[in-house]
Amino acid sequence: MAGTLHPDREFQRYNTAREKAGHYFRFKPRSVIFNIIFAGLIPVGLTIVAYKTEGQLPLTRRFRHQPVFETDYVPRDKDL
Repeated sequence: MAGTLHPDREFQRYNTAREKAGHYFRFKPRSVIFNIIFAGLIPVGLTIVAYKTEGQLPLTRRFRHQPVFETDYVPRDKDL
């Protein structure tokens, strides 16, 4: 028969750190400001910039102006 299971040391460390997370991190005004900036304002700002500049930059045909293979080339709808 199998013996008792040995506890995993790393799993025990993780559980201890998880239980003590409140001792090391508190919602103070400085941490709240950082959370609002990095979790709120930056993603919202990047989304607004992305929607405002959508379609203004010609990224589709910037580098390649002709097909890679001259033979066996089947044009797609956007090439027509």
